[in-house]
Amino acid sequence: MGQRSDSEAGRKSYNHPCVIAQTLDILGDRWTLLILRDLMTGLHRYSDILENCSGMSPNVLSDRLKRLEADGLVHREYHRELPPRVEYSLTEAGWHVRPILMALLDWGREHLRDFDPETVRAEFSTDFAMRVIPAFSFHPERAAGLAATMAIEITDCNDCNTWTFDIHDGHIHPRRRMNGLADVLLKTTADGFFSFVQGRAPAEQCGELAGPAEVAAAIQACFNPL
Repeated sequence: MGQRSDSEAGRKSYNHPCVIAQTLDILGDRWTLLILRDLMTGLHRYSDILENCSGMSPNVLSDRLKRLEADGLVHREYHRELPPRVEYSLTEAGWHVRPILMALLDWGREHLRDFDPETVRAEFSTDFAMRVIPAFSFHPERAAGLAATMAIEITDCNDCNTWTFDIHDGHIHPRRRMNGLADVLLKTTADGFFSFVQGRAPAEQCGELAGPAEVAAAIQACFNPL
């Protein structure tokens, strides 16, 4: 891991040799796992993460991002633009937290209530569902050797319009808006997009598809219903 952040002195520790306790020293702070969730599901800017985590203060978000960067889970990139832009992304160690989040999902579905895609769509914004359902329906092992990018243009959504899903190195990288050239473009409704992710119909039956149908099929094969 990297060097500790300036706020490390104020961090509470279990001070225990148990690996679980040492892992909780890094991941156990309030908001930390939700920040990693947001980075995993396509939010890269400080303002977007803060907006999505209602109730978290700006100071707490800044502190958590600094700690995660120091612990080697998050990478901070400064873009020299006008105005300057800072984006955060997961390192490989950060991506390795995904099974923990998946286990929390499984536990919650079994012991709290059944969260299926329709429940998520009914209770959360389309923007949130667009990020979370594909990210946590994705099977990394099915994406072995696949490098492809799919852009989705949603025609009936007020809080989102275009998303890009870039698959490489066994990870799915969602991002708002178009991100360069896509191998395939699917112009569809929100219902059509979720039909695609849930495998209810091939891409060309879910909307207007531009690009090779076989590439869209390879991407679709990486998902299963949440």
